[in-house]
Amino acid sequence: MDIRFSGKNIGITEGMRQHLKEKLLKLDKYAPRIVESHVVVKKEKYVYIAEVTLLAKHLRAYGEGRSKENIFTAMDQAAVKIEKQLKKFREKVKDHHKYGMPASSSGKQMKKAGIPFGLSPSEKTFPRIVKAQSFAAKPMSPEEASLQLRLLPEPFLVFRNASTQHVNVIFKRKDGDHGLVEPEF
Repeated sequence: MDIRFSGKNIGITEGMRQHLKEKLLKLDKYAPRIVESHVVVKKEKYVYIAEVTLLAKHLRAYGEGRSKENIFTAMDQAAVKIEKQLKKFREKVKDHHKYGMPASSSGKQMKKAGIPFGLSPSEKTFPRIVKAQSFAAKPMSPEEASLQLRLLPEPFLVFRNASTQHVNVIFKRKDGDHGLVEPEF
């Protein structure tokens, strides 16, 4: 981790560098890919201010500490704030794969996720159909269906192919083109 120090109205001593390096290196367990950190130490009138910014792969954490007594107290406060942010980020990343629910899931949250009450998230039942929509499949050519799909906000269009009289689906691809599904009977 690259640590950059700068001071405004105060000189950076080796003791200050060592104190903050120890604090910041301990944060590696919460976010192991910390790229760099910027530390700004200031003295404004009677207040010492320490600002710490950590840059990681998908995270930017900022902590500020203020103290009237000494700069080390301000640095400790800033480190505690950064540690809280990193813990919160780590929990968020861990919970990301658990059905989108926080670690302490209540019955209300489980019901919203479609898990019947009394079952754990690992015992989830099969997916259920939430919304059904019916419409008439209009006969048209695949080229005409492609033109219609451009005008629609939906990612697909179901139509009856005019030449084969089979139901086909045309869909929007990620690359901007359209894909055609032609079932064989």
